[in-house]
Amino acid sequence: MRIFTPLACLAIAGLMPLSPAMAQRTRYEHNGKYYQSRAECLQAKKRAEKRGTIVGAAAAGIGAALLGGNVGETALVAGGGAVVGNVIAGKSKRC
Repeated sequence: MRIFTPLACLAIAGLMPLSPAMAQRTRYEHNGKYYQSRAECLQAKKRAEKRGTIVGAAAAGIGAALLGGNVGETALVAGGGAVVGNVIAGKSKRC
C-alpha cells in the first residue's frame, strides 16, 4: 500500500499536461505565415493592403504614361490601379 499511493499519484500527474504552454494554441495564418495573435495577423494584412495600393498605383501610372496618356488620364488610371491593388491585396487569405 505504501508504494501504490505514490505510483497512483505519479500516473495521474503523467496524464495531465505539464504546462498551459503545451496546450494547443490558436495560430493565425495570412499568406503562408503564421502569427501568434489576431492583432499581429490583422497588422500584416493591413500592411499588405498598403503595399498593394502603392504597387497598383505605380504600375498603372507608369503604364499609362508609357502609352502616351496626358497628365489627367495618367492620374485617373493610377487612382484606379491603387483601388484595384488594394482590393486584390485585401482579398487574400483571411486571418
